[in-house]
Amino acid sequence: MAEQNFSGALATWKDINLSELQKTLDAQGIEIVENQKESVVGRKALADRTKDFKKISDDEKLNAFKGLLRAYQTEIDNLTKRSKSAENAFLSVYKVFAEAPDPYPLLEAAVDQTVKVAEARELESELLRLREENAGLRKRLNETSSLESAKKKAETRVEQLEQKMDELIQEKVVQKENEINATYDEKMRNYGAREQDLQSQLALTKNQLRDLRTSNESNQAKLLDHTQRQDQEVVAKLSELDLMVADLERANSRVVTVERRNELLRAEIEAIKSGHEGSDRVRDLESKITELETETDRLSQALDAQKSMASETQAKMAKQLEESVREVQKRVMEVDQLRHKLKLYSDYDEIKRELEIMKYVEFAGLDEDEDGQVLLVNGNHDALGLHLPSPNADKANAQRGKSLEVLLATKNKRILEELTKFRILHGELEASLQATQAQLAEAESELEKQRDLNERLENDLLQMDRHKPNGRLSGRDTPVDSSSADVLAGLDIGKRESLPRASPIPFASSADTSILPIVTSQRDRFRQRNGELEEELRKQFNVISELRSEVKSLQADNLKLYEKVRYMQSYREDSSSRPSTLDPIPSNAASRPDDMSKYRARYEEAMNPFQAFRGREATRAYESLNALERGVLVLTRAVLGSRRTRTAFICYAIFLHLLVMFTTYECTTSSGSSLQKQPNPYGS
Repeated sequence: MAEQNFSGALATWKDINLSELQKTLDAQGIEIVENQKESVVGRKALADRTKDFKKISDDEKLNAFKGLLRAYQTEIDNLTKRSKSAENAFLSVYKVFAEAPDPYPLLEAAVDQTVKVAEARELESELLRLREENAGLRKRLNETSSLESAKKKAETRVEQLEQKMDELIQEKVVQKENEINATYDEKMRNYGAREQDLQSQLALTKNQLRDLRTSNESNQAKLLDHTQRQDQEVVAKLSELDLMVADLERANSRVVTVERRNELLRAEIEAIKSGHEGSDRVRDLESKITELETETDRLSQALDAQKSMASETQAKMAKQLEESVREVQKRVMEVDQLRHKLKLYSDYDEIKRELEIMKYVEFAGLDEDEDGQVLLVNGNHDALGLHLPSPNADKANAQRGKSLEVLLATKNKRILEELTKFRILHGELEASLQATQAQLAEAESELEKQRDLNERLENDLLQMDRHKPNGRLSGRDTPVDSSSADVLAGLDIGKRESLPRASPIPFASSADTSILPIVTSQRDRFRQRNGELEEELRKQFNVISELRSEVKSLQADNLKLYEKVRYMQSYREDSSSRPSTLDPIPSNAASRPDDMSKYRARYEEAMNPFQAFRGREATRAYESLNALERGVLVLTRAVLGSRRTRTAFICYAIFLHLLVMFTTYECTTSSGSSLQKQPNPYGS
């Protein structure tokens, strides 16, 4: 199963073709950087065209609106293309690496196999030496030099492999870092909530590292105890073996003595037989001989059993020695692996802090409120709504953050929502443009009709004036004619320039009835024009108020951005001793000292402790009021808060005073008139 996994992993990484993938990613990164430059240039040009559009007159806005709308549509299409290209780049990378296994376990297994093969060869040679020598157990200390050299070789090879893996990982991290920084360099937002998640994750990792350290220490202690127990068992077995050898030597000596006694007894028997001694003596000696022979057989059997036990004990001790050596080597390898893992985790806090800053720069605007928050008068840092990542990541990271895939999906979803909003806005603008064009066409047709009508009226008046005799003029009609001429002088709209007038046209009193409709129609046109101008004035006032609110929000956003810039500058100053690829401060920030000084003054004014103290004192004074005083204060603030409420309150007060005065006057007059004189009951 492991061989299948290893072969499958090799096939997968062969299909990935990392060198070609790196070239593709380099090309995509260059394309993304070029798209970003084009986006900045397009936004700047679009902003300039928008400013120029605001500066031109209303008559020219209708003609310039199409070009501006087309520019917005082009910018939206470019944004859509850049978003699709970024999504395709990420999906292509994710598609390649989604099914790819982790190469670290495979490399680790390969290193373990090579180490095990080398150790197996060394152990075989060591076992041969132990079998050839009688005191193999005591020479284990002399062979530690060869084991240490093999260990050093394995450590150097493992360090080389680790350096290669570190370089590969560093290249990947730098490449991804450059891509993210080039794509979203200017978008810095609040990322305080994710900081706590990453801190919890870091705490969990620290606990795991602590557990690994404790397990390593316990394994080392167990290894030492195991080696001590093995040494004790070996010493005990050796002592038992010495005792068995001593017993064997004693048994051999007893066998030799018994054989000598048998020989003596046989000699005595022969002598007795030759000397014709008694049969009783012979029988006794024969019984003793048989007893001694049986005892000799028993002792020889015991000697054979002791020899077999000694050989079995020696084989068992050799096997136990081999197993103990393997166990010791395995424990040493585990300890070395744990040490290497601890070395790899040494820069964990720094990497987590850099990843936190990258995520903050990239996805800072995902959790920010869309409505915008107004800066408070007091200059507390929490009042600005900014929670930037702490530079001391190894002390403050205690929470678990969201994965990069979730953040990218959220970012993509937000971009799609903005694209939908822009499309809806584009449709509304097109509909309003069509309606405006229709209204413009109707207004132009109506204007042509009115011009034709005015020309006809003026021509009719001229013809009537030509047919009238000049002798009907009198001194009484002169004021009327002059006033009528003055009224007609204002009717120059649509007049033909081919009809020159050397002198004012006099009118008779009978023409007053024909001039009156013209004057009334002109008055109506003036009224309509005044109404249109008032409506346009109200619209301009609304636009100005919206622009003021937008300027206020932009100033607040600029102040927030200035604080972020201050934070990043302090971070860059703190980390200036080592190279860093993150530089979120734009290069042209130093070329605008006036703006920076302006926002610096506002920022320092907001950070003024006296303002904070004044705010706390105002809060304390407000809390010390009773319910009635608070109600009066709230009502006063509500009345004096806006212009309309103040006007309504003044009108209400005037109306109330007039009503009281009128009521008092009516009461006094009614009471005076109702008094009647009572008749005298006694007469005059």
